[in-house]
Amino acid sequence: MKFLNYTYEQSQSIVTKETVEKLNQKGSWKRFIGLFITSILLYFSSIATPMFIKGLTVEQDPTFSWIQWPMIILYVVMYLVYLLFSIRHRKSPMKLKFCTYFYMVILLAIFTVCAGIMMMTRRNIVSILSGAMFLLSIYYLIRTVPRKLKEAVQNQTEFSPMVALVTEKISDGLVFLGGTGITAGLVLFDRSTGSNLRGNIDAVLLPLMPAIFVFATYVFSIDLLRGYYLFKYSEQYREQFGYSVKDWYGEKSKEYRRMLG
Repeated sequence: MKFLNYTYEQSQSIVTKETVEKLNQKGSWKRFIGLFITSILLYFSSIATPMFIKGLTVEQDPTFSWIQWPMIILYVVMYLVYLLFSIRHRKSPMKLKFCTYFYMVILLAIFTVCAGIMMMTRRNIVSILSGAMFLLSIYYLIRTVPRKLKEAVQNQTEFSPMVALVTEKISDGLVFLGGTGITAGLVLFDRSTGSNLRGNIDAVLLPLMPAIFVFATYVFSIDLLRGYYLFKYSEQYREQFGYSVKDWYGEKSKEYRRMLG
C-alpha cells in the first residue's frame, strides 16, 4: 500500500490548508446522537438488503425478523469503538473530528453497498444499468485514482479528488447513460416500470445513483487519507501552516502541557 508510505515531502501533494481548517471546525455533541440514529437506519437497511436480492417483501418472507443479533452486535461494536476513540481524543479537537469522519466514511460505505445492491435487484432494465454503473464506477476508481495520485506526488502538485475523476471517458459515459435519456427510452420496453413520466424520470436518475454514492465515498475517503498524513507528520505540518502548539493540539492536550513544562 504505497499510498500510505509517502514521505513528508511527498505527502504535501495530499495535505492542504483546507484539510486543517476542516478538522479545526468546532464540533458538537449532537453528532453522537446523529451518528447513532444513522447507525440504526443503516441496520434496518442492511437486514432488508437480502430480501431485495430475493425480490421479496417483509410480508412475503416468513423467515424475516427485524431483530438480527449478529448485525445488532456489529453496529453496536462499531459505535462503541467510535465512542471510545472519541473519549480517548476528547482533548485534541482535530483528532476528535478525524474519528468522526472515519466513522462517517464507514457508514457511508455500508450505505453505498446496500443501496447499490437494492437498486441492482429490481429485476428490470433500470436495475441492470444501475448495476453496470455501480461496478464500472468502482472499476474506474481502482484504475484511475492510484495513477492520478502517483502523478501528483511525482510532479509535486496538489491532488484534487474531483479533478482526478473528470476525464473525457467518465464524462462521456455518464452523459451517454443518464443525461441523454437513453435509459428513459429503454425503460419503455419494461412492463414493470411502464412508460409514464415517473418511470422516465427514474430511468434517468436511478442508473446514476450508485455511481454517485461510490464517488461520494471516494471523496470522503481522500479526506481520511489527508488526515492520516496530517497526523503522521503532525509537527512538520504545524510549523508549515504556522499554528501554535496550543491551537494545533488543543489547550488540554498532553502535547501542550508538555511544552509548558
